[in-house]
Amino acid sequence: MGKNTLYIETYGCQMNEYDSDRIINAIDGETTNDPKKADLIIINTCAIREKADQKALSSLGRFKHLKSNNPDLIVGISGCVAQLYGEKLLKRMPYLDFVLGPRAIPKLPELITEIKQKRSRPVETSFDIEELFEIVPYHEEGKITAFVSVQQGCNKKCAYCIVPTVRGAEVNRPLEDIIRETVYLLSKGVKEITLIGQTVNSWKYEGYKFADLLRALGEIDTLERIRFTTSYPRDITKKMVEAMADVDKVCHHLHLPVQSGSDKVLKLMNRTYTTKWYLESIAKLKEAMPDIAISTDIIVGFPGETEDDFEETLALMNEVEFESSYSFKYSPRPGTVGEELYNSSEKIEDDVASERLSRLQNLQKELTQSKNNERIGESERVLVEDFSKNDPDFLMGRTTHNRIVNFAGKKDLIGKLVNVKINEGLANSLRGEVFN
Repeated sequence: MGKNTLYIETYGCQMNEYDSDRIINAIDGETTNDPKKADLIIINTCAIREKADQKALSSLGRFKHLKSNNPDLIVGISGCVAQLYGEKLLKRMPYLDFVLGPRAIPKLPELITEIKQKRSRPVETSFDIEELFEIVPYHEEGKITAFVSVQQGCNKKCAYCIVPTVRGAEVNRPLEDIIRETVYLLSKGVKEITLIGQTVNSWKYEGYKFADLLRALGEIDTLERIRFTTSYPRDITKKMVEAMADVDKVCHHLHLPVQSGSDKVLKLMNRTYTTKWYLESIAKLKEAMPDIAISTDIIVGFPGETEDDFEETLALMNEVEFESSYSFKYSPRPGTVGEELYNSSEKIEDDVASERLSRLQNLQKELTQSKNNERIGESERVLVEDFSKNDPDFLMGRTTHNRIVNFAGKKDLIGKLVNVKINEGLANSLRGEVFN
């Protein structure tokens, strides 16, 4: 394929970050932070919300002039937006050279060769890719955390979600492949891995279930911590909870999207569980791990949501006391059931949805601040990740509960587990000092 200098921009979730690292390893060359120095530009996109895909598409326009000045420059789009719109993108953007779906990353080298040799504009959005997990991700030297994908796609068919359309049906990765990639990352200095999948705890392979995966990874000596995201409430099993409690390396934090506190809205969303089921699952987790921290995702303004439905969501937030939440106004996605509802009389007006989102986020700020204040005077075991982004004299790390902690320290602490006494609780983080 010849050497390439790649400039890549990533939009969206951890899956997209992971895919971008796989793209880096798929090309034969190097990366650059300056698009003017690149001969290959790829925008890796997210389509989970309309705003996200429009942002990604508008970013492509910034490179039009570079293509005009250098006809040999190759400009491509990958990820969920690429999968969603396919060939339409080539018609919309004459300067675009290729379209690459999330499952087709292993095909990237031959696509680049085809473009160079034939001056073609290929579109590769097939779901039928045998080498789906073949390319391991690039890992940045010195980084002590890493993602490991355990599955692609999703079978849940939630009414608001476009993931099954753009990432296909669920495909689970073999256990031995997950272990092999983890061991490889550990050899590069990684101390903590985060297992990622659309519904990560639904993973299964040849008789193994997610609990078995946690226990198998827990046996790896040089691995310090195990995290995973995103879990699906209906797939919280007794064996999974037991494995989380039994395996010391599994962090006591769970991201468990509830989406709404109203059973009516959950049914409209096709979430397949009730608030009773969700709360019972939380109770089981807290019984096994009293200190467990729970975070969540919430959508406001889903078609049909009344003020009473929204109040039920606020009540559930107060009952669970989420550590944090990712909350958004509902955004209709092409071809989903939610889009049909949005175009009906059930649509929630934007100003109403915005007001509800503001109230919800204000409540979450109160809950998060309260949780952080509770840690003042306590000691935390922190895995030191890097220097603080806001203060180069401070280091930052995370507790088992995924709380960010900043504290004074030297570079040689990076990659180590240290004891930190918390002396300040901020809006989104903690401050403390190291002690022996």
